[in-house]
Amino acid sequence: MSSGDGESLETLRGVLDRVTYHNEETGYTIARFLAEGTAVPVTIVGAISALNLGETVEVRGTWTMHPRFGRQFRVVEYRPVIPSSIEGIKRYLGSGLIKGLGPTYAERIVEKFGDRTFEIIDRQPGRLCEVEGLGPKRINRIKEAWKQQWALREVMVFLQEHGVSPAFAHRIYRQYGSDAVAVVKKDPYRLAREVRGIGFRSADQIARSVGIEPESPERLTAGLRYVVSRATEQGHTYLPGENLVAEATEQLGVPRSALDAALTRAVGEQLLVREEATDGLVHIALPEHASAETEIAQRLARLLAARRSPPHDLEDAERVIGRIEEHTNVRYAPKQREAIIASLIEGVLVMTGGPGTGKTTTTQGIIGELKERGCALALCAPTGRAAKRLAEVTRTDARTIHRLLAFIPDRQVFQHNQDNPLPADVVLVDEASMIDTALFLHLLRALKPEARLILVGDADQLPSVGPGQVLRDIIASGAVPVVRLDTVFRQAEASRIVTNAHRINRGEMPFLSNRKDGDFFFLRQDDPEAVATTVIDLVVRRLPGSYEVDRVSDIQVLTPMYRGETGANALNRRLQEALNPEGGAAVRGHDEFRVGDKVIVTRNNYQKMVFNGDIGRIVGVDSQQGKVSLELNISHEGASCVTYEFDELDELTLAYAISVHRSQGSEFPVVVMPITTQHYMMLQRNVLYTAITRAKKLMVLIGSARALALAVRNSAVSDRYTWLHERLRAAAQGT
Repeated sequence: MSSGDGESLETLRGVLDRVTYHNEETGYTIARFLAEGTAVPVTIVGAISALNLGETVEVRGTWTMHPRFGRQFRVVEYRPVIPSSIEGIKRYLGSGLIKGLGPTYAERIVEKFGDRTFEIIDRQPGRLCEVEGLGPKRINRIKEAWKQQWALREVMVFLQEHGVSPAFAHRIYRQYGSDAVAVVKKDPYRLAREVRGIGFRSADQIARSVGIEPESPERLTAGLRYVVSRATEQGHTYLPGENLVAEATEQLGVPRSALDAALTRAVGEQLLVREEATDGLVHIALPEHASAETEIAQRLARLLAARRSPPHDLEDAERVIGRIEEHTNVRYAPKQREAIIASLIEGVLVMTGGPGTGKTTTTQGIIGELKERGCALALCAPTGRAAKRLAEVTRTDARTIHRLLAFIPDRQVFQHNQDNPLPADVVLVDEASMIDTALFLHLLRALKPEARLILVGDADQLPSVGPGQVLRDIIASGAVPVVRLDTVFRQAEASRIVTNAHRINRGEMPFLSNRKDGDFFFLRQDDPEAVATTVIDLVVRRLPGSYEVDRVSDIQVLTPMYRGETGANALNRRLQEALNPEGGAAVRGHDEFRVGDKVIVTRNNYQKMVFNGDIGRIVGVDSQQGKVSLELNISHEGASCVTYEFDELDELTLAYAISVHRSQGSEFPVVVMPITTQHYMMLQRNVLYTAITRAKKLMVLIGSARALALAVRNSAVSDRYTWLHERLRAAAQGT
């Protein structure tokens, strides 16, 4: 048997000698293990549940070398072995398995029943009263603990026999308890819906193992949901019915006729939603996404209907603008003036524009005037870095949307909602292009009926990582007032970063002549390996030597893709070796995280209040406790430190190089970006535009002119199937 990546698995049989660390939530364990025929214990690590000190166990896995703690055995699967010797039974019962039953009582029980001890406890527990000192209370505790231990043990063994890894087996047991085996046998596809980390593919393997037929109703329904769910991971909020059935037919390997019936059944059971849309297509969506878009449209329509009549002092808009200009010492352009006046009147307003068009200056003017009028303001952004920047430029408190709505991790709810709205008269959201459907709905629910909403963002940037394209759809609906700032100001025109961003957005090639005192450079190089080497040299040596920038905190490598020589994965490995070659490390699979490493969060973790896209530095690795400490400087309130268990490290990845998508909402002093034909699938205008607009002081592109030209010419935005624009248009017309 192999581990799946070519490594052969080795089997050890022995006794658990000491547990150094155990996480109840994940099952991750570090323990000392005394293998049969040896005198010195070894360290075993992995997801291990239902085992106790002194217990005999078989573990299967591979040997690894930890840089600090030496040789360790990484457990892939394990199996408890019932002790058969009198001494083994004594040690097992006295190991702490049963609270209140220590070595003394264990010895008495074994002396009384000998090698029939386990049989007596399991089948005739009433006979324990024959043992001196065991009263009814202690006997009941023994019975209950025995029942729970063996239920867990049977579940873990059953799941592992059917191809479930110990880590997932532990999660399944925590979800379903002693019913886990029954759930897996009856409907293993429930796991894909209800257990984090188990997708349809894993559930399907388990289903085949337990004998579920390929055309069973459960499999087909789960398969349809899987295809729609996978589409939401790509940003869609629905799929056309034809696309869904075609994709599911290929993925599941079943006739279309079977899927037509399954789709009807899934809709009838409200596992999917079917809508006859005005575009003539049948839309199939997950219920939560269809209802979210509908509710967003309704709530926006109500805010729009509450449009304020201009107060008396707005009748002369010129006088209002003049007073604001006097306070701010800024001369506003016509579109900026329009945005400021609209912010004082409209129930919902979108202000959009590219770099250098004055979004920040206009936002400052809006906020200053609203404060002057005594409005209660709430400023927010989707990410911590964006909120920090908003607070700095406006000199006003700004928070992430999650923190503004006061997320309660233990209950997985927001404190501010329709029953407890925000006390704000006006809510301003920056970097609004990043907001996905679910988060935007929570924000709208928390607004007072009479509140105003101002959305600020660049609609030409990449859409949100999560499902939907909220800002783009709101603009496309035609139902919401939109002010487009389209004048690039003179001071911004001096920046090649700004100039080239706008040229690229118009489909024009950027200026590529490198000026010594410039802020935009293009280094021509066709060979991908040479491009990667140049990237490393720029980050490690050339840029820090020429500019006053820190190699890790100030320079950010952005790349369109993860794979290939110039993808994020390969560049991260090379940059880690160049910038942080030593130090305490945590190993997970093929990834290694070292103290001092720059990392990015790849999954929202509401318990820790960290979110997809947050960037930080590893400040500590405790291998004995199985923990990594991460410092995040994403708030104007200062740095915060969070702890990750080793078993949670799949929520982090190295961030010396990150994808352009993950850079949304962030700005970096220096951006370095490889652009090669290896990135062909992601050579898109809005990807390049988004990357360039992340750079504040310096932008360096390295690659081929052909790849750059392909990206500039490719204006085909990756279309998302969303229906918010039509829902909003209909809702606004109906109010």
